[in-house]
Amino acid sequence: MKSIPRIKNLVFILLVSLLLSLPLNAQTGTLFHGCAPEGDATQTTRSDPALNVLKNRTALPSGGFTAAHFDDLAQLEVPEGVSKKHRDRWPVETLQAVEAQEKSAVQVIGFLLKTKLEGPEGPNCHSTDPADRDFHIWLANSPDDDKPDAIVVEITPRVRAEHPSWTRTRLNGLIAGKTRVRVSGWVLLDPEHPDQVGKTRATIWEIHPIMKIEVFSSGQWQEF
Repeated sequence: MKSIPRIKNLVFILLVSLLLSLPLNAQTGTLFHGCAPEGDATQTTRSDPALNVLKNRTALPSGGFTAAHFDDLAQLEVPEGVSKKHRDRWPVETLQAVEAQEKSAVQVIGFLLKTKLEGPEGPNCHSTDPADRDFHIWLANSPDDDKPDAIVVEITPRVRAEHPSWTRTRLNGLIAGKTRVRVSGWVLLDPEHPDQVGKTRATIWEIHPIMKIEVFSSGQWQEF
């Protein structure tokens, strides 16, 4: 029979282990294929862990999606001094203003121009597996627009795992058919691509991640 002191020591060790694990769990959250919401980013990497957590959101908005016109997002003001900087280096006022926008979940009507399977990136722990990489999509106000007029909207692996029918083949079918779509998801400011504004995108504001896709068919919106 174990002595009382030995039992007390064992309980103490278990409690300490539990307490030490709490900050780690609070930081990493739910793993996806072994990858935390922060991805493999740290405060010294190019990839920003705080940005990655936003990119890897999977929760639906409690209040639903707010209808927004394409131009509302395309012309949303981008604060100065955010380009290619981690969020902990932004002025407090800038961070608060951006965070207020990023609490919004919107639905925007438009047309898909092109899809692309992204390469290995920080948010997805630089996995080379196609199942762990984002779908980078250009959403435009007209099917005749070009990339410089479009908003970038992205489907992340975490969300795509819940929607296995969201394949690039089916998405490309919408492009070929010039199908009107309604994309719903979280607003996000991605400061990593300011040099692409006016070239491959209209703004660094995005819908990222996409949480819902609908197509306009037979006079009504239908789940994709």
